[in-house]
Amino acid sequence: MNNSTKISIFGGLLFLSIIFSYVVSEDTLGGAKHDYYTHENFIYLFADDFINTFKNYPSYEYTRNSPLFYIIFSQLYKLGLDLNTLRHLNIISAFFIVYLFYECLKINFPKVDIFSLQLFSFILFLSPTIRSLTVWPYPIFYAYIFFLVSIKYYLLFQDDKKNKIKNALLNVFFIAIASYITPNFCVFAIYFTYKFFLEFKFTRYFQYILLLNFFLALPGFIYFHGFDYYLFKVSVGEVSTSIRFNIFNKIVIISSLIFFYYIPFVNNKIISKTTDVFKNIKNEYFLVLFFLICTFFFNFPSGFFGGGVFYHLSQKILNNNLLLFLIFGLSLILFKGAKLFKIENIILFVCMILYNLQVSIYHKYFDPLLLFVFLFLLEKNQIKNHRSFLNITKNFYILYLIFLGMSFYKVNFL
Repeated sequence: MNNSTKISIFGGLLFLSIIFSYVVSEDTLGGAKHDYYTHENFIYLFADDFINTFKNYPSYEYTRNSPLFYIIFSQLYKLGLDLNTLRHLNIISAFFIVYLFYECLKINFPKVDIFSLQLFSFILFLSPTIRSLTVWPYPIFYAYIFFLVSIKYYLLFQDDKKNKIKNALLNVFFIAIASYITPNFCVFAIYFTYKFFLEFKFTRYFQYILLLNFFLALPGFIYFHGFDYYLFKVSVGEVSTSIRFNIFNKIVIISSLIFFYYIPFVNNKIISKTTDVFKNIKNEYFLVLFFLICTFFFNFPSGFFGGGVFYHLSQKILNNNLLLFLIFGLSLILFKGAKLFKIENIILFVCMILYNLQVSIYHKYFDPLLLFVFLFLLEKNQIKNHRSFLNITKNFYILYLIFLGMSFYKVNFL
């Protein structure tokens, strides 16, 4: 049996597991089923009275996404496709996201053989977010798809010297589509624009990019800002101002999520460098001060606000934030050892903070987003050759199998 056949069988089995998930109504994400049934009413509303629903949409409860997804589904519904049929068709979207992931891998890792790239792309079938949102349609799933398309053109922009402006403009166009589906994605335009500026400086090409960004963003900005959209409101429940605007909550929790998805990249060299940083921690004044300030002001609310895997483990095991703080401190040391404190990566981290402006911090907003960021956008992603790619592939399969098992246990037994 050749490699092509093995990969095809393996990918087919993983996709069959998605079909099985649909049959048993899997929701390892924890809230995908609830979100779907809560939000499907918007499809009916847009189908019955488009104008008034569009006008009043931001005032409805639970409107955490732009109306575009529900508008499209409502039009398909009016054409005669019932919602169960649309859920069936949604399964096809799993193919799209895996294929686009594979396309990006091919561009970014041209020296890795095609079978290894295909094997890595199938990891998405193990993502609790991808599995759950394939079964229970939700806007962010499609935002991820268009975000990957934008990344594809960004990678082509870096790789193709002849069509840089074309690929840059296509990147801007598709990140705008992702943003119109889920507004959070618009913040990544900051990162891409910065990278385009490094290439074009203050030339007319960069002016084209700024103009396209402006014209694509203007209608959305008017709508979201003019109607007091959720990005400017408290999410999930009422909280105090000290919690609502506490940037340190986001820094600690998002850093712990980044640490979780960075684990597969850790190798002996990074461990050695990290150990050196730890041994000299008394000289790392900024890191220590930053850690102390963030943990001192941390006051993330318990309840239905998410928090990520390490926050929940800390609460379940110790009934406090000690484990979370330990992971946060370790993440700072690890990132310093891995030499990730570069201007591009700091801009990416700021984008992550802005990406999650609401109080709640749910894992589904970062899985598989962080996987895409690490592989395609992060400076110094630690993949040097074919062997390191295979090691990271193995590590990610282990990570996602553990995470999928933990998610299944949490949903069914806690």
